[in-house]
Amino acid sequence: MNPLSSINTPVNSGAVLADAYGVSSTQTGVGSTAAVQAVNAGVPASTTNTAANDDGLVLSGRAERAQKIEAMAKDFFQDGSFSSEKLPSLIQRLYQDGILSDGQLNRLTNSGFDIPPAEEQSLADFIDEQRATLTNSGEDRELAGTLDEAKWIMRTMDSIQSPAVAQKANRVASDITALLDSDRALTDQQKNQYQGIKSLMQLASMTGEHQQATGQLNSYLALAKQH
Repeated sequence: MNPLSSINTPVNSGAVLADAYGVSSTQTGVGSTAAVQAVNAGVPASTTNTAANDDGLVLSGRAERAQKIEAMAKDFFQDGSFSSEKLPSLIQRLYQDGILSDGQLNRLTNSGFDIPPAEEQSLADFIDEQRATLTNSGEDRELAGTLDEAKWIMRTMDSIQSPAVAQKANRVASDITALLDSDRALTDQQKNQYQGIKSLMQLASMTGEHQQATGQLNSYLALAKQH
């Protein structure tokens, strides 16, 4: 496994983590000069930016983020060929587009996020292959449901900013973790592929969590303006 933190320099920010995968230190909306200045002033960058904009600009920012997510989904998932070897490239894209923040990358690292050894077989094909081998036992029915949800999320990556999708992705990641920690007989290739599914679900969950937090912040600001 390749944890995000497996780099020689100390991990102090998500920018460092992203640079481990060849991401430029400049990112739209994350780690920008305005954000750094806001942090130095003791004010959260997101709060400063939102307070400086009216409701129309806030909505515009959400729409721009949604467009970036849709473009990412089209590039990585539309043809159903996404595999674990593409995870580093996906992380780069999510970071560079401002879909994942520095803090979120650090949280992934602290939660033990791993990138498995590269497998050329797509995760969708692996899921179909595994589903075909499952029996009607209770354990296998549960695993079948988890795999079906994972494949559904992969087809719905253009909607990962939805908290509902993020919650489902988080549940799938937890189920896969339980599977990998169980005594179920799995080959190394199966373990790698299941880890790939888990890592993808963690990324999807974190992306939706960001959207939910942003919405909560905007709600608090709107309430504050009324008083």
